Amino acid sequence: MRFSEIVRHHLGWCPNARSVGTIPAARTNAPVSIDLPSPDGGEGGPGRIDKGFRLAIGSIKILLRNLRLLWFSFLTGLVMIFSLATNLYIQVVSGANPLPGTGLIMNSPAVLVAKGSLLWLALTFVTTFISTFLNYFLIGGLIICVSFILSGKTISLKEGLARAWDRRVSLAGWAAVGAFVGTASAFIISNETGNILVTLLAMGAIFLFFVLTMFVLPAIVIDNRGLVPAIEDSVSLFGKMWGEVIVCFGFFFLILFVVYVIFLIPIILIGFSSGVTSSAGFAVILTILVLMVLMFIGSTILSIATLGLYTTGRSGALPQAFGDAKENFPV
Repeated sequence: MRFSEIVRHHLGWCPNARSVGTIPAARTNAPVSIDLPSPDGGEGGPGRIDKGFRLAIGSIKILLRNLRLLWFSFLTGLVMIFSLATNLYIQVVSGANPLPGTGLIMNSPAVLVAKGSLLWLALTFVTTFISTFLNYFLIGGLIICVSFILSGKTISLKEGLARAWDRRVSLAGWAAVGAFVGTASAFIISNETGNILVTLLAMGAIFLFFVLTMFVLPAIVIDNRGLVPAIEDSVSLFGKMWGEVIVCFGFFFLILFVVYVIFLIPIILIGFSSGVTSSAGFAVILTILVLMVLMFIGSTILSIATLGLYTTGRSGALPQAFGDAKENFPV
Protein backbone atom coordinates (compact mmCIF):
# COMPACT_ATOMS: atom_id res chain seq x y z
CA MET A 1 0.00 0.00 0.00
CA ARG A 2 2.84 2.39 0.81
CA PHE A 3 4.43 1.72 -2.58
CA SER A 4 1.12 2.42 -4.34
CA GLU A 5 0.77 5.74 -2.54
CA ILE A 6 4.29 6.77 -3.53
CA VAL A 7 3.64 5.92 -7.19
CA ARG A 8 0.40 7.89 -7.19
CA HIS A 9 2.03 10.85 -5.48
CA HIS A 10 5.07 11.24 -7.76
CA LEU A 11 3.61 10.11 -11.08
CA GLY A 12 0.13 11.55 -10.68
CA TRP A 13 -1.44 8.19 -11.55
CA CYS A 14 -4.65 7.08 -9.96
CA PRO A 15 -6.66 4.14 -11.35
CA ASN A 16 -9.78 5.30 -9.53
CA ALA A 17 -9.71 8.86 -10.86
CA ARG A 18 -12.94 10.08 -12.41
CA SER A 19 -12.95 11.44 -15.96
CA VAL A 20 -13.61 15.14 -16.48
CA GLY A 21 -16.70 15.85 -18.53
CA THR A 22 -17.06 18.58 -21.12
CA ILE A 23 -19.04 21.58 -19.97
CA PRO A 24 -20.75 23.85 -22.51
CA ALA A 25 -19.39 27.38 -22.65
CA ALA A 26 -21.42 30.14 -21.07
CA ARG A 27 -21.19 33.48 -22.85
CA THR A 28 -20.96 35.74 -19.83
CA ASN A 29 -18.52 38.32 -18.55
CA ALA A 30 -17.92 36.46 -15.31
CA PRO A 31 -14.29 35.72 -14.36
CA VAL A 32 -12.82 32.75 -16.19
CA SER A 33 -12.75 29.57 -14.12
CA ILE A 34 -10.57 26.58 -14.82
CA ASP A 35 -11.64 23.09 -13.74
CA LEU A 36 -8.43 21.92 -12.14
CA PRO A 37 -7.61 18.49 -10.76
CA SER A 38 -7.15 18.17 -7.06
CA PRO A 39 -3.67 18.90 -5.67
CA ASP A 40 -1.25 16.02 -5.59
CA GLY A 41 0.13 17.41 -2.37
CA GLY A 42 3.82 18.05 -2.30
CA GLU A 43 6.60 19.83 -4.12
CA GLY A 44 9.29 17.18 -4.27
CA GLY A 45 12.42 17.74 -6.37
CA PRO A 46 11.82 14.90 -8.86
CA GLY A 47 8.23 16.10 -9.31
CA ARG A 48 9.43 19.54 -10.35
CA ILE A 49 11.51 18.14 -13.21
CA ASP A 50 8.71 15.87 -14.38
CA LYS A 51 6.13 18.65 -14.27
CA GLY A 52 8.45 21.09 -16.04
CA PHE A 53 9.05 18.74 -18.97
CA ARG A 54 5.39 17.78 -19.20
CA LEU A 55 4.34 21.45 -19.20
CA ALA A 56 6.81 22.25 -21.98
CA ILE A 57 5.82 19.31 -24.17
CA GLY A 58 2.14 19.74 -23.31
CA SER A 59 2.25 23.39 -24.44
CA ILE A 60 3.50 22.32 -27.86
CA LYS A 61 0.84 19.60 -28.04
CA ILE A 62 -1.93 22.05 -27.18
CA LEU A 63 -0.83 24.38 -29.99
CA LEU A 64 -0.57 21.52 -32.49
CA ARG A 65 -4.05 20.28 -31.58
CA ASN A 66 -5.51 23.80 -31.63
CA LEU A 67 -3.86 25.36 -34.68
CA ARG A 68 -6.25 28.30 -34.69
CA LEU A 69 -4.17 29.62 -31.81
CA LEU A 70 -1.58 30.49 -34.46
CA TRP A 71 -3.66 33.59 -35.19
CA PHE A 72 -2.22 34.94 -31.95
CA SER A 73 1.27 34.23 -33.30
CA PHE A 74 0.45 36.22 -36.43
CA LEU A 75 -0.97 39.18 -34.49
CA THR A 76 1.89 39.11 -32.01
CA GLY A 77 4.30 39.14 -34.93
CA LEU A 78 2.68 42.32 -36.26
CA VAL A 79 3.08 43.95 -32.84
CA MET A 80 6.74 42.90 -32.71
CA ILE A 81 7.33 44.40 -36.16
CA PHE A 82 5.64 47.62 -35.03
CA SER A 83 7.86 47.69 -31.94
CA LEU A 84 10.98 47.13 -34.02
CA ALA A 85 9.97 49.88 -36.44
CA THR A 86 9.35 52.43 -33.67
CA ASN A 87 12.60 51.52 -31.93
CA LEU A 88 14.46 51.92 -35.19
CA TYR A 89 12.81 55.30 -35.78
CA ILE A 90 13.88 56.59 -32.37
CA GLN A 91 17.40 55.39 -33.02
CA VAL A 92 17.50 57.19 -36.37
CA VAL A 93 16.33 60.52 -34.96
CA SER A 94 18.50 60.35 -31.83
CA GLY A 95 21.50 58.27 -32.82
CA ALA A 96 21.00 56.04 -29.75
CA ASN A 97 19.36 52.68 -29.18
CA PRO A 98 15.96 53.26 -27.54
CA LEU A 99 15.96 49.83 -25.88
CA PRO A 100 18.80 47.35 -25.20
CA GLY A 101 19.42 44.86 -27.97
CA THR A 102 17.56 46.74 -30.73
CA GLY A 103 20.46 48.49 -32.42
CA LEU A 104 20.41 48.16 -36.21
CA ILE A 105 22.04 51.45 -37.17
CA MET A 106 25.39 52.39 -35.70
CA ASN A 107 25.40 56.05 -36.72
CA SER A 108 22.41 58.30 -37.22
CA PRO A 109 22.59 60.72 -40.18
CA ALA A 110 21.17 63.53 -38.03
CA VAL A 111 20.38 63.93 -34.36
CA LEU A 112 16.93 65.46 -34.19
CA VAL A 113 16.16 64.43 -30.59
CA ALA A 114 18.88 64.70 -27.98
CA LYS A 115 19.69 61.38 -26.36
CA GLY A 116 18.38 61.27 -22.80
CA SER A 117 16.33 64.46 -23.21
CA LEU A 118 12.76 64.81 -21.92
CA LEU A 119 11.42 64.45 -25.47
CA TRP A 120 13.53 61.33 -26.00
CA LEU A 121 12.22 59.81 -22.76
CA ALA A 122 8.62 60.68 -23.62
CA LEU A 123 8.92 59.28 -27.15
CA THR A 124 10.52 56.08 -25.88
CA PHE A 125 7.92 55.62 -23.15
CA VAL A 126 4.92 56.23 -25.40
CA THR A 127 6.04 53.89 -28.19
CA THR A 128 7.06 51.22 -25.70
CA PHE A 129 3.74 51.53 -23.86
CA ILE A 130 1.71 51.11 -27.06
CA SER A 131 3.56 48.01 -28.21
CA THR A 132 3.61 46.53 -24.69
CA PHE A 133 -0.12 47.08 -24.17
CA LEU A 134 -0.96 45.50 -27.52
CA ASN A 135 1.27 42.56 -26.71
CA TYR A 136 -0.28 42.08 -23.25
CA PHE A 137 -3.76 42.38 -24.73
CA LEU A 138 -3.05 39.61 -27.24
CA ILE A 139 -1.40 37.40 -24.63
CA GLY A 140 -4.38 37.98 -22.36
CA GLY A 141 -6.77 36.84 -25.09
CA LEU A 142 -4.61 33.79 -25.76
CA ILE A 143 -4.50 32.89 -22.06
CA ILE A 144 -8.29 33.14 -21.80
CA CYS A 145 -8.79 30.91 -24.85
CA VAL A 146 -6.34 28.30 -23.55
CA SER A 147 -7.99 28.43 -20.11
CA PHE A 148 -11.24 27.33 -21.78
CA ILE A 149 -9.37 24.48 -23.47
CA LEU A 150 -8.05 23.39 -20.07
CA SER A 151 -11.62 23.34 -18.79
CA GLY A 152 -12.94 21.37 -21.76
CA LYS A 153 -15.04 24.33 -22.90
CA THR A 154 -15.22 26.19 -26.20
CA ILE A 155 -14.62 29.84 -27.00
CA SER A 156 -13.92 31.83 -30.15
CA LEU A 157 -10.86 33.95 -30.76
CA LYS A 158 -13.05 37.04 -30.91
CA GLU A 159 -14.65 36.29 -27.55
CA GLY A 160 -11.27 35.59 -25.97
CA LEU A 161 -10.03 39.00 -27.08
CA ALA A 162 -13.27 40.62 -25.89
CA ARG A 163 -12.80 39.13 -22.43
CA ALA A 164 -9.21 40.36 -22.39
CA TRP A 165 -10.46 43.83 -23.36
CA ASP A 166 -12.67 43.79 -20.26
CA ARG A 167 -9.40 43.77 -18.27
CA ARG A 168 -7.95 46.67 -20.28
CA VAL A 169 -7.48 48.97 -17.27
CA SER A 170 -5.29 46.49 -15.41
CA LEU A 171 -3.52 45.52 -18.63
CA ALA A 172 -2.79 49.18 -19.37
CA GLY A 173 -1.46 49.65 -15.84
CA TRP A 174 0.85 46.68 -16.21
CA ALA A 175 1.95 47.89 -19.66
CA ALA A 176 2.77 51.29 -18.12
CA VAL A 177 4.94 49.56 -15.51
CA GLY A 178 6.74 47.60 -18.23
CA ALA A 179 7.23 50.72 -20.36
CA PHE A 180 8.59 52.62 -17.36
CA VAL A 181 11.08 49.86 -16.56
CA GLY A 182 12.17 49.67 -20.19
CA THR A 183 12.52 53.45 -20.54
CA ALA A 184 14.46 53.76 -17.28
CA SER A 185 16.86 51.01 -18.31
CA ALA A 186 17.30 52.60 -21.75
CA PHE A 187 18.10 55.94 -20.11
CA ILE A 188 20.68 54.36 -17.78
CA ILE A 189 22.33 52.36 -20.53
CA SER A 190 22.37 55.24 -23.02
CA ASN A 191 24.15 57.45 -20.50
CA GLU A 192 26.65 54.73 -19.63
CA THR A 193 27.64 53.79 -23.16
CA GLY A 194 30.67 51.55 -23.08
CA ASN A 195 30.23 50.61 -19.42
CA ILE A 196 29.64 46.88 -19.76
CA LEU A 197 29.07 46.37 -16.03
CA VAL A 198 26.25 48.92 -15.87
CA THR A 199 24.66 47.47 -19.02
CA LEU A 200 24.77 43.95 -17.63
CA LEU A 201 23.37 45.04 -14.27
CA ALA A 202 20.52 46.95 -15.93
CA MET A 203 19.62 44.06 -18.21
CA GLY A 204 19.90 41.62 -15.32
CA ALA A 205 17.53 43.75 -13.25
CA ILE A 206 15.02 43.82 -16.12
CA PHE A 207 15.26 40.05 -16.51
CA LEU A 208 14.77 39.44 -12.79
CA PHE A 209 11.81 41.82 -12.64
CA PHE A 210 9.92 40.20 -15.50
CA VAL A 211 10.73 36.67 -14.30
CA LEU A 212 9.31 37.40 -10.87
CA THR A 213 6.21 38.96 -12.44
CA MET A 214 5.67 36.39 -15.19
CA PHE A 215 2.32 35.33 -13.69
CA VAL A 216 0.82 38.83 -13.53
CA LEU A 217 -1.09 38.48 -16.82
CA PRO A 218 -2.75 35.15 -15.90
CA ALA A 219 -3.71 36.59 -12.51
CA ILE A 220 -5.29 39.62 -14.20
CA VAL A 221 -7.23 37.91 -16.99
CA ILE A 222 -8.06 34.61 -15.27
CA ASP A 223 -8.72 35.64 -11.68
CA ASN A 224 -9.54 39.32 -12.36
CA ARG A 225 -6.93 40.45 -9.86
CA GLY A 226 -5.93 44.08 -9.51
CA LEU A 227 -2.45 45.18 -10.53
CA VAL A 228 -0.82 45.18 -7.08
CA PRO A 229 -2.43 41.90 -5.90
CA ALA A 230 -1.46 40.30 -9.23
CA ILE A 231 2.18 41.29 -8.73
CA GLU A 232 2.14 39.93 -5.18
CA ASP A 233 0.55 36.68 -6.38
CA SER A 234 3.13 36.35 -9.15
CA VAL A 235 6.12 36.77 -6.84
CA SER A 236 4.63 34.30 -4.35
CA LEU A 237 3.79 31.75 -7.05
CA PHE A 238 7.24 32.02 -8.63
CA GLY A 239 8.77 31.20 -5.25
CA LYS A 240 6.68 28.04 -5.26
CA MET A 241 7.19 27.09 -8.93
CA TRP A 242 10.77 28.19 -9.61
CA GLY A 243 11.93 24.63 -10.30
CA GLU A 244 9.22 23.93 -12.86
CA VAL A 245 9.86 27.32 -14.47
CA ILE A 246 13.58 26.59 -14.90
CA VAL A 247 12.96 23.14 -16.38
CA CYS A 248 10.10 24.25 -18.66
CA PHE A 249 11.73 27.38 -20.07
CA GLY A 250 15.17 25.76 -20.06
CA PHE A 251 13.72 23.11 -22.39
CA PHE A 252 12.43 25.82 -24.74
CA PHE A 253 15.73 27.71 -24.73
CA LEU A 254 17.55 24.47 -25.54
CA ILE A 255 15.28 23.98 -28.56
CA LEU A 256 15.86 27.61 -29.56
CA PHE A 257 19.63 27.15 -29.33
CA VAL A 258 19.53 24.02 -31.48
CA VAL A 259 17.35 25.75 -34.09
CA TYR A 260 19.66 28.75 -34.26
CA VAL A 261 22.71 26.51 -34.69
CA ILE A 262 20.98 24.53 -37.44
CA PHE A 263 20.16 27.73 -39.34
CA LEU A 264 23.47 29.43 -38.60
CA ILE A 265 25.72 26.70 -40.01
CA PRO A 266 24.39 26.97 -43.61
CA ILE A 267 24.75 30.76 -43.51
CA ILE A 268 28.38 30.45 -42.42
CA LEU A 269 29.11 27.85 -45.10
CA ILE A 270 27.49 30.00 -47.79
CA GLY A 271 29.46 33.02 -46.64
CA PHE A 272 32.81 31.21 -46.76
CA SER A 273 32.13 29.49 -50.06
CA SER A 274 30.63 32.32 -52.13
CA GLY A 275 31.53 35.51 -50.29
CA VAL A 276 29.16 38.48 -50.46
CA THR A 277 26.84 37.61 -53.36
CA SER A 278 23.16 38.08 -54.13
CA SER A 279 22.46 34.41 -53.46
CA ALA A 280 24.20 34.58 -50.10
CA GLY A 281 22.23 37.70 -49.20
CA PHE A 282 18.98 36.03 -50.21
CA ALA A 283 19.82 33.01 -48.06
CA VAL A 284 20.51 35.24 -45.06
CA ILE A 285 17.26 37.17 -45.50
CA LEU A 286 15.26 33.96 -45.93
CA THR A 287 16.84 32.51 -42.81
CA ILE A 288 16.03 35.63 -40.80
CA LEU A 289 12.40 35.49 -41.97
CA VAL A 290 12.10 31.83 -41.00
CA LEU A 291 13.60 32.53 -37.58
CA MET A 292 11.16 35.42 -37.08
CA VAL A 293 8.21 33.15 -37.88
CA LEU A 294 9.53 30.56 -35.43
CA MET A 295 9.95 33.30 -32.83
CA PHE A 296 6.32 34.39 -33.27
CA ILE A 297 5.14 30.79 -32.87
CA GLY A 298 7.45 30.36 -29.89
CA SER A 299 5.89 33.36 -28.15
CA THR A 300 2.51 31.61 -28.32
CA ILE A 301 3.95 28.40 -26.89
CA LEU A 302 5.61 30.32 -24.05
CA SER A 303 2.29 31.98 -23.19
CA ILE A 304 0.56 28.59 -23.09
CA ALA A 305 3.32 27.25 -20.85
CA THR A 306 3.01 30.27 -18.55
CA LEU A 307 -0.69 29.54 -18.07
CA GLY A 308 0.13 25.89 -17.44
CA LEU A 309 2.64 26.87 -14.76
CA TYR A 310 0.14 29.27 -13.23
CA THR A 311 -2.68 26.73 -13.00
CA THR A 312 -0.29 24.04 -11.74
CA GLY A 313 0.97 26.36 -9.04
CA ARG A 314 -2.55 27.19 -7.95
CA SER A 315 -3.76 23.59 -7.76
CA GLY A 316 -0.58 21.64 -7.11
CA ALA A 317 -1.36 19.28 -10.00
CA LEU A 318 -0.78 19.36 -13.75
CA PRO A 319 -3.92 20.23 -15.77
CA GLN A 320 -5.18 17.18 -17.63
CA ALA A 321 -5.35 19.04 -20.95
CA PHE A 322 -1.56 19.20 -21.10
CA GLY A 323 -1.61 15.47 -21.59
CA ASP A 324 -4.59 15.04 -23.90
CA ALA A 325 -5.54 18.45 -25.32
CA LYS A 326 -8.35 18.18 -27.86
CA GLU A 327 -9.53 20.35 -30.70
CA ASN A 328 -12.29 22.43 -29.12
CA PHE A 329 -11.46 25.95 -30.23
CA PRO A 330 -13.85 27.13 -32.96
CA VAL A 331 -13.56 30.56 -34.58
